[in-house]
Amino acid sequence: MSIYYSWIFFSETSDSTFVLVENLISWFAPVVAFVTLFIVYRKSAGRMRLFWLLLSFGSLSYAIAEGIWVYSHNVSLVEPNYPGWPDPFYFLQIFFYLAAFIYHLVQRKENAYQIKFIFDIMIIIAVSTSLSWHYLIQLLLPEATASLLLFAVSIGYPVGDLLLLFGAVSLYIGYSHTLSPRVLTLIIAGLVFQVFADTAYLYSTVADTYSSGSFYDPLWSLSLLLVALSGLYSLDPVKKSVSGKIFMQITDRISVRMLLPYCSLLMLFIVIIVEESNHTRGLIAGAFVATALIVTRQIFTLRDNRRLLFNYDQLTSELEQKIEQRTVEVTSKNEQLEGAIQQVEHIAYHDELTGLPNRRLFLKNLESSMASADENSQKLAVVFIDLDRFKNINDTFGHEFGDLLLQDFSRKISENLRSIDTISRQGGDEFTLILNNIQDETDITPTIHRIQSAFLNSLSIKNQELHVSMSIGIAVYPDNGNTTSELLKHADSAMYSAKAKGKNNYQFFSDDMSLIVSRKIALENELRRALTNKEFLLHYQPQFNAHTGEITGMEALVRWQITDGEIISPANFIPLAEETRLILPLGEWVLNTACEQVKIWHDAGHSHLKLAVNLSPLQFLDDDLLDMVGRALDQTGFPASSLELEITENVAVDDIDLALLRMQALKELGVNLAIDDFGTGYCSLSYLKKFPLTNLKIAQSFVRDMAINPHDEALVEAMVLIGHKLNMSVIAEGVETEEQLALLKELGCDEIQGYLFSKPLTTDHFSQLLSKEFATKNPVY
Repeated sequence: MSIYYSWIFFSETSDSTFVLVENLISWFAPVVAFVTLFIVYRKSAGRMRLFWLLLSFGSLSYAIAEGIWVYSHNVSLVEPNYPGWPDPFYFLQIFFYLAAFIYHLVQRKENAYQIKFIFDIMIIIAVSTSLSWHYLIQLLLPEATASLLLFAVSIGYPVGDLLLLFGAVSLYIGYSHTLSPRVLTLIIAGLVFQVFADTAYLYSTVADTYSSGSFYDPLWSLSLLLVALSGLYSLDPVKKSVSGKIFMQITDRISVRMLLPYCSLLMLFIVIIVEESNHTRGLIAGAFVATALIVTRQIFTLRDNRRLLFNYDQLTSELEQKIEQRTVEVTSKNEQLEGAIQQVEHIAYHDELTGLPNRRLFLKNLESSMASADENSQKLAVVFIDLDRFKNINDTFGHEFGDLLLQDFSRKISENLRSIDTISRQGGDEFTLILNNIQDETDITPTIHRIQSAFLNSLSIKNQELHVSMSIGIAVYPDNGNTTSELLKHADSAMYSAKAKGKNNYQFFSDDMSLIVSRKIALENELRRALTNKEFLLHYQPQFNAHTGEITGMEALVRWQITDGEIISPANFIPLAEETRLILPLGEWVLNTACEQVKIWHDAGHSHLKLAVNLSPLQFLDDDLLDMVGRALDQTGFPASSLELEITENVAVDDIDLALLRMQALKELGVNLAIDDFGTGYCSLSYLKKFPLTNLKIAQSFVRDMAINPHDEALVEAMVLIGHKLNMSVIAEGVETEEQLALLKELGCDEIQGYLFSKPLTTDHFSQLLSKEFATKNPVY
């Protein structure tokens, strides 16, 4: 632009070269603007792309118009007519600009369609129209009336300027953040310069004072370049670093926006007052229209304010209702939360199954009871209760049945406690009690007896009658301990002592129980180590035909030989193995080892020998029993028909149906079954006839005194008779005297075993016994 003005001021304006350069500069500016804006359009994204494309088309239209002027002045040397070919392209520029502004306003509907915004624009346009009419349009009318086309073109330019002014004002008043403040300023400045240049040109033309090279000629080029520059800035908007400045700028802009319509009307009144001409009717009409618009705007504003105030009151009322509703909801939520907290606390301190206090709450109550006992110089008792045979019941009837039993059990105990006492479930089938206000042991036993009496009758669980017993251990505070852990440990030791003494009884803690428990724990650890180190071995006690004296088989008996060679009796470790379930892996080892060894004797020519192996109740009820027996037979190749599994009568007491199914499954494998220690259990004779048994084994306790006690002799005779009537072979164990042997032969007993003939033998000694019988072809006795 500086080059343009320098050329105007320092060149000869009448020279043809001056006109050519001026025309080329005027043409070059819109070309640059078009290229720049088109590049901006290509690089832009989103909705604003069309905005820049329309502005670029406007610059292109202006460039075409200027190109026609350059060609006419400098090539054809013919002055273009007015109206002529450049005029449509000038109007196209106004059209594309106006389309761009309208498109931008449409994208911001929340501003463009506000009534106050429309009123503000109408006020400014009314003022601008009246001023344009007074100073420009009415002066053009006399000359423009010569032809309709001349009239349309002459009036079209000031109307187009008014439309461009509308665009500038709408952009400013309807400002949005789609355009940065700098971009917006450049566009508005470009429009203002173009409107000013058009107005000055038209005014000087009417006044016949226009000449080429006028100072406002470069303003057209400047306006186009400013719009192009705004496009470049839109690609790289300036970032504001200080939020306070942005707020002040927005505040200032809003203030000017609000005052702009009023300032424009004030300016119009000043012009009316200052204007000396009598032809001010256009100005007065414009002032009247603008004033009417302002009054209408204010009326609308008052109504809108009332509406807003009403909406505000309504929203406030709704807000108060929502706050009240929310307060009720929060209160309800708080109550629910308190309930949930209480529920969580109850879960944390109570057993889920029985609803009784759990171990955590029990310890808390115990500490409180101990403090109360100290304060009142009293004692208290900690009672440890464990159900007898609960594991067998649970395995037999299922966990659901076991849960129902625990619930009934805990309820019955609670019903027989005093109100000052506390019951808790420790876990599984273990329960603990706190008996308060105790002076000595005599205050404890009535409660214990009352609890035991409550279970004299059977419990009915799912129509199943079940007799329940319990082992009870008692520790007294402070005699047996001063801490909660000591009292629980000592009560637990007393409970295990009760189990060791036959179950279904109670024991008070004594100092020697701790030693017994310590030994028991040590023995359990040694037992586990022995399984790992394979410290067990088998002895075999021969079984003989009572009439011929021939060896018919043997019973496999397990022994524990510790590292120093000492042999530990089964009576010292088998009960512990059953209690700790170590009997399962131990029993499997016994069966595999015995089958493997007897198979060797079979292969050596003694295939008539049968093998008897004891099954504990835990083994018999184990779900893996059938698979375990099947594996042993398959791995050793031992014939199932030569294997006899001995079970006790007690395995059928808990669930006769399950016992019968298990026996039938074993018989399907081909093995034989025998009842061991017959007469010492609780099996009904009606059950006995249902069992698929092959052997009946008379307990040693009946054989021992049968030679001197007629009652024992009669019982043995009855057992032999029962066995034979049920198609079973009868074997007597524990035969130690000739008198016993003679009686058993007389009563018809089939087989015998005992120390009269042989104690349990090692593998080598049993092999020697077999070799001796085989070599002599004579019975051993």
